[in-house]
Amino acid sequence: MQIVLLVAAIVNQVFTGKWGTTLVLASLTVFNAMLGLRGESKAAASLEELAGTMKSITHVRRDGVAQEVDIAQVVPGDVVLMEAGDVVPADGRLFVTATMEIEEAALTGESVASFKNSEIIEGAEVPLGDRHNMAYMNTSVTRGRGEMVVTTTGMGTEMGHIADLLNKTKADKTPLQKQLDRLTMIIAALAGLAFILMVIMGINNGQPLDDIFIAGVALAIAAIPTGLPAVVITMYSMGTRELAAQNAIVKRLPSVETLGSVSAICTDKTGTLTLNKMTAVEFTVPGQNRYHVTGEGYGTRGELKLTQGIPAGQPWQKSTTPYSTGGKIQSAGGTRIDLDQVLLPMALCADARLDGETLIGDPTEGALVVLAEKGGIHVDSARELFPRVAEVPFDAEYKFMATFHNMTDEQGKPVVRCCVKGAPDVLIARAGYYWLPGRDPAAVTDENRKLALAENDRMAAAGERVMVVARRDFDPTTFDPKGNLLDLVQDLTLLAMVGIVDPPRAEAKDAIARCHSAGIQVRMITGDHAVTAAAIGHELGIEGQALTGAQFAAIPDEQLKPQLDQIGVVARVTPEDKIRLVTMLQQKDNIVAMTGDGVNDAPALKKADIGVAMGITGTEVSKGAAVMILTDDNFATIVKAVEYGRNIYNNLFNFVRFQMGQRHSSSCF
Repeated sequence: MQIVLLVAAIVNQVFTGKWGTTLVLASLTVFNAMLGLRGESKAAASLEELAGTMKSITHVRRDGVAQEVDIAQVVPGDVVLMEAGDVVPADGRLFVTATMEIEEAALTGESVASFKNSEIIEGAEVPLGDRHNMAYMNTSVTRGRGEMVVTTTGMGTEMGHIADLLNKTKADKTPLQKQLDRLTMIIAALAGLAFILMVIMGINNGQPLDDIFIAGVALAIAAIPTGLPAVVITMYSMGTRELAAQNAIVKRLPSVETLGSVSAICTDKTGTLTLNKMTAVEFTVPGQNRYHVTGEGYGTRGELKLTQGIPAGQPWQKSTTPYSTGGKIQSAGGTRIDLDQVLLPMALCADARLDGETLIGDPTEGALVVLAEKGGIHVDSARELFPRVAEVPFDAEYKFMATFHNMTDEQGKPVVRCCVKGAPDVLIARAGYYWLPGRDPAAVTDENRKLALAENDRMAAAGERVMVVARRDFDPTTFDPKGNLLDLVQDLTLLAMVGIVDPPRAEAKDAIARCHSAGIQVRMITGDHAVTAAAIGHELGIEGQALTGAQFAAIPDEQLKPQLDQIGVVARVTPEDKIRLVTMLQQKDNIVAMTGDGVNDAPALKKADIGVAMGITGTEVSKGAAVMILTDDNFATIVKAVEYGRNIYNNLFNFVRFQMGQRHSSSCF
């Protein structure tokens, strides 16, 4: 519209030389442009408050000498030395690891840090999240240490590949912009036709050419809704301020209107639909009782409720031991079991700690610590009372952690107690006994081992991450804290199997239901495993088939397009998969909103009609590619923004209809 006004000003000046009309038309153009720049500058100022900085120094070994260099000076063949807190400077092959974990969420979308080792991985097409012997540029070491040989730098890295995709991806105009462009062409054509007819009629009637030309220009300008750009930009600007107050910063003004046209939302899981706080939701005493855990996040308010007890004779009778710790846990049937023996190792065999409701440390450990607190164990006091005398740190090779503490057993005898937590397959294999409340442990046999294995399968099928807690006692007079402790972690007594999830946000389910009722499709796109994602999706009301990225990529375009409506979850996806999904939805005439927080999300955020980045957990790259940023990382905020965008769109549509009707009446008059 501004271009039409500017052309009209130039034509007027060339043919009539009247500065007054030219200045009015030019002023309208400048005024509209200033309104647009003012609104977008406010959005940019809000975005600046979210910006962060990145460490640019790394450690390498060159000619046998360790030295600090700038990340930009790292080259292929360098040996990089990394420890907790370091940023990986390039892509490389790990050849030394010690309890090493790397946070790769920016690349893979996984909420849990990836365990690293130096073992060879078989297979030609291994998903990025499963390449445990590789480290990637701009990811962060969260635990342990390691050394790697740099294989690629710059644009050859996985980050560089994503940057290349980002550069090749073109952002499209908004639906209203496309409609206004078509309307502008129609108006310009009609105005030009009216001008030509006016000139022809005037010449036939013998009127002076100057008078005819001025009248024709006046008629053409009268057909142009000159107030439309100002009204549109004003409504956009008001919309950005209102959305910012609702935790949604819109960087590009026309995107306010696009929100109202959204018909499909592809959303990330971790932190958007979920809390991004690992939480223990249930635990089982193998062969005994199953407990449901209430509460969410890292708050210690919650209850442990019996949901299933083992009937008499199946295979042991439910314990009736008097409950000795103040009524912390009570089953539905009134039977009380003292679970201090189960919960205490969760507090002791962990490095994570709580600062109010803030977790400092590993999220999975945090879930166990919170569970212990909910069961009545004061974690800090327990650690002071039973300090560690030795430990086996966690390592991805053996998949468990063990700590050793001086204490007394249930009979009051001094012991060195080994508290262990780790992967279920490993600890079940190392187990020799099941714990029985108030009784001697029962030996694990081939027949009853299936009790623990079946519980593990049940929890895993529900999308839960399973951690096993176990223990073993040693004689203090013979225990050597400097001996080979790893070999001592055998013949364990299994205490509990804990199911841990990143729980859905309380408001997310209602927000998804509102989307469905408004005719908006919602799909979950995540770097997590398909089973976990499908379980969370089902709980939130996202129905449909759950596919892995490999399965999604294997479906040809002509088959995928008709199947899209039946797909609800796509897991373990690559950046190319995300772009393909957005493109296919757009080809089906959908207006697509895409959420993301990682670098791997940036190309799809740019490709989508509305790219939505996370303000708290999002990377700077994702924020730069998106047109809207959520300052609370909450899916419900997207839904509120869409509802507000629909109101904006309806108001603009009604205004355009009013303007065109008014212009038509004025022209006829």
